[in-house]
Amino acid sequence: MKKALALMLGCVLTATAFIGAHATTPTASYVPGSYTASVKGFGGDVSITVTVDDSAITSVTATGDNETPGVGSKAVEQLPAKILEAQSAEVDAVSGCTVSSEALIAAAKLALSEAQGQTGGKVSFVPGEYTAVAQGHNGTVTVKTVFSENAIENIEVVKHFDTPGVHVKALIDDLPAKIIEQQSLAVDTIAGATVSSNALLSAVKKCVEQAQGNTALLMIPTEKPAPGAAEYTADVIVIGAGGAGLAAAQSANELGASVIVLEKEGYVGGNTMVSGGIFNCPDPELQSKVQMTEGVIAVVESALNEQPVSEEHARLIAAVQADYDAWKAAGSEGLFDSINWFALQTWNGGDKVADLSLVYTMSANAFDTMEWLKTLGWSHTEKVSQGAGALYQRTHQNSDLLGTGMIKAFTNAFASTSNLEIFYNTTAEDLIMDGGKCVGVTATDKDGNTYTFKANNGVVIATGGFGRNLEMINKYNTSGKWPDLSSITCTNMPGITGDGILMAESVGAALRDMDQIQLLMTTQPVTGNCVYAYVAPENVAGYLFLNAEGERFIGEDGRRDDISLAVLRQTDAIFYMLESGDVIKDPENTTDLIGVPLQECIDAGAILYGETLEELCENVGWKYETVKGVLDSYNANVDANAIKDEYGRSLFTIKLENGPWYAIPRTPSVHHTMGGIVIDTDARVMNTEGNAIAGLYAAGEVTGGIHGANRMGGNALVDCLTFGRIAGRSVVSDSNK
Repeated sequence: MKKALALMLGCVLTATAFIGAHATTPTASYVPGSYTASVKGFGGDVSITVTVDDSAITSVTATGDNETPGVGSKAVEQLPAKILEAQSAEVDAVSGCTVSSEALIAAAKLALSEAQGQTGGKVSFVPGEYTAVAQGHNGTVTVKTVFSENAIENIEVVKHFDTPGVHVKALIDDLPAKIIEQQSLAVDTIAGATVSSNALLSAVKKCVEQAQGNTALLMIPTEKPAPGAAEYTADVIVIGAGGAGLAAAQSANELGASVIVLEKEGYVGGNTMVSGGIFNCPDPELQSKVQMTEGVIAVVESALNEQPVSEEHARLIAAVQADYDAWKAAGSEGLFDSINWFALQTWNGGDKVADLSLVYTMSANAFDTMEWLKTLGWSHTEKVSQGAGALYQRTHQNSDLLGTGMIKAFTNAFASTSNLEIFYNTTAEDLIMDGGKCVGVTATDKDGNTYTFKANNGVVIATGGFGRNLEMINKYNTSGKWPDLSSITCTNMPGITGDGILMAESVGAALRDMDQIQLLMTTQPVTGNCVYAYVAPENVAGYLFLNAEGERFIGEDGRRDDISLAVLRQTDAIFYMLESGDVIKDPENTTDLIGVPLQECIDAGAILYGETLEELCENVGWKYETVKGVLDSYNANVDANAIKDEYGRSLFTIKLENGPWYAIPRTPSVHHTMGGIVIDTDARVMNTEGNAIAGLYAAGEVTGGIHGANRMGGNALVDCLTFGRIAGRSVVSDSNK
């Protein structure tokens, strides 16, 4: 069976010594001794030490402590033996870790050159314009490089598909200028965008080789100045420059506060930047154009008829019933919705374990948050749909790719203020407490410089969850819902490692729901990328989920956790999103969520294709009769305006009948951690005794109690941006009391 499994670049770790038999026919003359050379690798500097006698290499060792364990570390472990056996640095790269391999080979060449009495040397090129291609984060990167006889004159990224604002900072905004300025390939990569950074460096390196330049000389690391220390003061210190942190910074700044934002990566945006860009909230105007089908009516009335589990649940049901009765009495057209129904559905969708007061606060402020974003320049498409796992048709889609429009709105707003500053590549280490009040943060940047950031008013923690911290995932995966997650992939950006949760806990903050971990079912096998090769129709009405046998196994409009658990029970834990020409009506102008053209995804094998259903089935390995039967049954339910089918699906509005046909392989990955810091409705951090910690606030995925056991699709940005805005207001207003 054909499976589209994308492989990510990288390479990594410490070394081992390899001493063994060498070639019997020496081909070189050396000055006996040991020689070491270092160059820039995938994650940092790598080094090779070669020991020679007068005619042969007798031993080779390598180190690369920052190369990726299990990937680049293979190059560190295996290349010394290859070099020793070949008695030369002219060896093949280790499969799967090209960047680390090439770096170690370059270091070996430098060391052997020195052993042969060749030192120093200037880089020269055959002048001209050269083009090369390398693998980026979301597809290939094409780079054109111009050389004079002795310099790199210009670098232009001709084509790429990497994410605006994140990887583009590496490809276009920063790295090309650094390479030209320093005339070096040993420049620092952009933190959090290592793959894209190394794609650019790899492509330029290929151009150097075409221009007959000595790449090894360009990869020698330069010395950096000794680390120092500095101190800064602002009214508000915000830790984290994702959606929640930027919302908090903007909100506090609007009230006249000076703000410093600390961001551990080399760009702003965090997970918000690479999210699906969907935002849930009731919107009477747009929802008036959406059909209230029998299946949707049944969803509402089922929740209204449920037996309350508490008095607050009963009050909320009664409020929704009153909203629903008023909607019907008014003869309203379109889809029913209200703040109360949004809150009830969110709470029910999280298995009723969230803090209902927080859920209601988010729901009640969602529309106002959306309108606030619009004043900053954000826009959404003029329709609502039902995002994957959203459970209801109240999803607003960002007009720009992913969450880039939201981040761009904030950064544009920041450009017009003089009292808001962002410190990039700066990792918060500890909260500074004084008499029970949080008064600042200590931090360290990528060069080892240390900082003290003092806060006149307070500190907002907005560092995200802990999806990328495998140790924390394993520690808190105790709910019994999920199997072992030790080897599962993650959709999150690299910096989402639970830093803020650990800092808050160290000063007495209470945590809750830490065992509630969400998997997203629609991610790419192997990489966990949830946006590459994800070509979806307007809502879940437009696709079916089929397993390796070509059979349906779950309702596609259900909860994310239910679907993910069902997928994990399928062959190889993989399923296919089946889509047709009925929903992909303009293939030539269709892209995935990050703008990669549909045909590029097909050519890469990330989407399987067939002009006819028979052809698609043959390409995937399905039995045509099985898939045809699935489609006939589903289409009959659409014709009948079915309320619910045997898989639990209740959304039947689009028939799938006409080619071309597409099958997109997907699998679950860790996506959201619902647990975190306990806050109140004003985003104040609460201690283990139930009291607010003065001067300390939190917002976004770093907090717990909002989503319960399952986050609804489209609610993450609502949570981050709404409570980020609240936190910014609270840190200013509380200081004025």
